[in-house]
Amino acid sequence: MRLLFIILGLISSILAVILAVLPLSNFAFFPAIAALIFGILAFIKSRQENKTKHTVQLIFLLTIIALALATFKSITATTEIGDTEQLEQLDENSLEDSKEELDEIDISE
Repeated sequence: MRLLFIILGLISSILAVILAVLPLSNFAFFPAIAALIFGILAFIKSRQENKTKHTVQLIFLLTIIALALATFKSITATTEIGDTEQLEQLDENSLEDSKEELDEIDISE
């Protein structure tokens, strides 16, 4: 059981670090929370069995790094709004094209 928690914790923490580095870093919080839970469970099992806790410490270290990166990126990210005139013009052109296509359709029974 201890080994299962360690494996799941390592996979979750590595996935959290990878997601924290990618542009969509907000998704890193879910595997980081899972890694924390698995790490705590593995720590409890290791403590009961009097085994080494080095791998569990690695899980916590990777999870803390992932949480720090994801939090930093979510705080410092700025959203910039570009030129909306081009989008409005494209929307109007699309609307006009749609009206023309509807006018060209011959509906006869």
